[in-house]
Amino acid sequence: MHSYLLFLAILMPIVFSVVIRFLNISNRQKENANLILVTLTAILVLVLVIFPPTDNFVLFKFNEKLVVSFKLDGIGRVFAGLIAILWPFAYLYVTGYMENADPKMNYSMFYVMTFGVVLGISFASNIISLYFFYEMLTLVTIPLIIFPMTKEAKRATRLYLYISLFGSTLALVGIFILTTTFDISTFDSLLKSIAASNGKNGLIYACFMLMFLGFSVKAAMFPFHVWLPGAGVAPTPTTALLHAVAVVKAGAFAIIRVIYSCIGHQFLSGSVVQIIAIIMTSITIVFGSVMALKQAHMKRRFAYSTIANISYILLAACLMNEYSLYAAMLHLIYHSFAKIAVFFITGELMHEANAIFIDQLDGIGKKMPLSFICFILSGFSIAGIPMFSGFVSKFEIAIAAIQVDTWYSFVGIIALLISALLTAVYIFTIIIRAFFKKPNEYNITNYNKAHEGNYKFLVPIVTLSFSSLLFGVIGSPLTNLIASLLKGVGL
Repeated sequence: MHSYLLFLAILMPIVFSVVIRFLNISNRQKENANLILVTLTAILVLVLVIFPPTDNFVLFKFNEKLVVSFKLDGIGRVFAGLIAILWPFAYLYVTGYMENADPKMNYSMFYVMTFGVVLGISFASNIISLYFFYEMLTLVTIPLIIFPMTKEAKRATRLYLYISLFGSTLALVGIFILTTTFDISTFDSLLKSIAASNGKNGLIYACFMLMFLGFSVKAAMFPFHVWLPGAGVAPTPTTALLHAVAVVKAGAFAIIRVIYSCIGHQFLSGSVVQIIAIIMTSITIVFGSVMALKQAHMKRRFAYSTIANISYILLAACLMNEYSLYAAMLHLIYHSFAKIAVFFITGELMHEANAIFIDQLDGIGKKMPLSFICFILSGFSIAGIPMFSGFVSKFEIAIAAIQVDTWYSFVGIIALLISALLTAVYIFTIIIRAFFKKPNEYNITNYNKAHEGNYKFLVPIVTLSFSSLLFGVIGSPLTNLIASLLKGVGL
């Protein structure tokens, strides 16, 4: 495959979404055109993932060190494949949920553009390229958060912007120091340069912490998490995008890149910065789970659930061996399928039953049985129930922590156990209310109104939810494929 196809895959959704927006056709035709565009781009990406180009495609070359270029390695192939599979389902859901939205607000255009930007992150062949698209991600997601144009949406957008800029600044300082110290033309060149460095350990550790903290802002790690629950005021397709496919996963992916493709897990393993990173991620896991249990608002509950689960990925990555990289990427995939389905179901409940709070769900499971069966499947995966995909990935994280066999890796295991218990409680609470409690005067209106959504809701919900069961029961081909793609990374 030719390397220019990497750039074409990025360019298609960014450019043609703008072209479609200004075509003189009906809104329905524009939505259909965008859906075709997203699907064709996803097919191209999957072909590239299966048959990756062997050389770089250079987009910009400012000088020998400042190069924006693309190449697909094992980590990038895993992330790009995940994005390509999920985005067409996400956009089909958009066409149902946002069918009455004002086209002048350009929601669909920015939603599709985000696809191309995240592909840029996954295809980046060096840290400069990754940072370039990481910053673009902030810009293209701002219109998706502010879309309702309410006071709360504007406040949430400002918070997202300010915290993102703070994190980006930290990461940029770390990248700048690396740029002026080492060869960063590709990830491999940077790894080799750092491996050959003498007497610069302290400088490299400082760069790592700056980039770790900076990228952890989008990954919603405590104490930088505050933007994520507030962003729940955005339309549900946006929150699904933030939580499951794009923003928080881009933050986690960037940190994985820093550890395994920029600096090297062998260099960082056993250092004080590794201990700090594991402690911070462990605190976030417990914090997110406790806060999720306390929330009565569905979106806020699952926002804090995301905060905890993304730090599962970061914890695994920070264990810093080859097996922990596999565990981190596995949970990144499995959590994405389960969490996007949960948010889609939450959006369907808001759209078809006007149910926003958990105590408005009493008895609704009987009116929307298919949706709540899907919630059980996805919720069980998030809770880590055996036979579901989330159990598999969490179990692999625990194995990775045991292999590291240090006091701080066991801190991570304790955090996982506490979180597993709390997650089961806040997931089962919703299931019990939906199927076993009768509606009262407070929620009888929601109960009477409730009904299953149309195929634009149900196709993504059913497909993605049942995937959590499928991956848990017969997921060996996928896990073997991921392990093979990641073998030898960062060595």
